[in-house]
Amino acid sequence: MESLEIKKLSAGSVYKLIFIGSLLGMLLVTLFFGVLGVLGMETVSWNGQPVTGFKALLVAPMIGVMMSALFTAIFGSVIVLGLWLYAFYRPLTLYVFENKDQT
Repeated sequence: MESLEIKKLSAGSVYKLIFIGSLLGMLLVTLFFGVLGVLGMETVSWNGQPVTGFKALLVAPMIGVMMSALFTAIFGSVIVLGLWLYAFYRPLTLYVFENKDQT
């Protein structure tokens, strides 16, 4: 493990990390709700109307992508602002693990 000290992280990197993490998490949750919708439960709703059947399996991941994009826009902006302010006082230390396959 190697430590890397940086002055600041680019906003694009922060947004990318938040989007990838939230997208994968949201897709797992919304796919689960989509499967429940296929089984007849009203766990997925679109425009105030419950969606069931195989349509729920298609709508649920779209909802997950939209929620992930919204969370990234809101929370990503707050985190970028916070890291920007933090960079005025201290550098960031990142710990990097080598990829064993590429050595």
